[in-house]
Amino acid sequence: MIKRFGTGLLVLLLILSQMTMVFADSVTDKKAELDEVQQKLQKADVQRQKAKATADEASARMNEVVAQLTKLQADINDLQKKSDTLQKDIDANSKILNEKKVKMEGRMKIYRKRLREIYINGQINYLDVLLGAKDFNDFASRMFLLQKIIAGDLELVQTVKREADEIQKRQDLLDKQMAEIKKDRASLDEKKVAAEKAREERAQLLFKANEDKVKKDADYDRLNAMSENIKNMLQSLERQSSMPSQGGTGRFIWPVTGPITSYAGWRTHPVFGTTRYHSGIDIAVDSGTPVKAADTGTVVYSGWMGGYGYAVMINHGNGLVTIYGHNSRLLVSEGQSVPQGDVIARSGSTGWSTGPHVHFEARLHGEVVDPLNYLP
Repeated sequence: MIKRFGTGLLVLLLILSQMTMVFADSVTDKKAELDEVQQKLQKADVQRQKAKATADEASARMNEVVAQLTKLQADINDLQKKSDTLQKDIDANSKILNEKKVKMEGRMKIYRKRLREIYINGQINYLDVLLGAKDFNDFASRMFLLQKIIAGDLELVQTVKREADEIQKRQDLLDKQMAEIKKDRASLDEKKVAAEKAREERAQLLFKANEDKVKKDADYDRLNAMSENIKNMLQSLERQSSMPSQGGTGRFIWPVTGPITSYAGWRTHPVFGTTRYHSGIDIAVDSGTPVKAADTGTVVYSGWMGGYGYAVMINHGNGLVTIYGHNSRLLVSEGQSVPQGDVIARSGSTGWSTGPHVHFEARLHGEVVDPLNYLP
């Protein structure tokens, strides 16, 4: 009985030793992956900060041109008010000038009429007026009145002309001021057109800068989430490293039924376009297809697994572990025992994937092996 117990203990220790090797390799791989992701995370953080600085600068320049446009519009509005007020003065002054011109023309008509009468009739009429005097005093009075009439007509015409000249000078000044306002308005309109063009250009730059910032933030968040997931995965692997596994048969069943689109071995990565070693086989299926455990075992990981997307890792004992990647939904949890054929997930296209499929991978003592060697 002691011998039988010793033999059983030896087998258990051997299984635990093999499991430790598998988990040690997995932990080592994940630590290396974590280091790589954290390096990318640092670079992404630098890029994110640069994108933020560029977006902030673009926003500041946009605010500058908006402020410039606001001031230009205020200046245009003020100039328009001055123009409206000046136009009222011009209209009022023009009205007065026209009235003075009409008045002057009326007086000139009277004055020209009298001159014409003198020219046509000579001085008969005026002599008649003078010779009709009764005495010398009457004659002198009539002469004085005639002189006053002629001088008064002339003075009135000259007065009206002086007033008209003054009004005309004011009109010329107002017209000059209006011309200056129109010149200033044309200059402001030209500056406004240039500022609006600058606003459109800076708006495009701001849009691109914000778009780049959003992308860089998303890249950083994605890598940060990936880093946290790998940390959680490492913690889970370390917790499960001493967990005994329900041994499998060593003979797999197909996790899903479908065509193999990529075999284990070197290939051009469908996402990155670089030559990489493909550590399993890809089986094309519709999204949501039930994914079955290839053999009996214990779930040692169930969650996000970086490029694998949502994945399940099952320890089948004897150093054999299988991985099922790119799932849309996980149906098992860590530490759970699963029989062969039990549905553990639903297929999808998470992680580094170009379409719905199941990545099926097998590792023996931490080394990648072709799962086809275990499949019927």
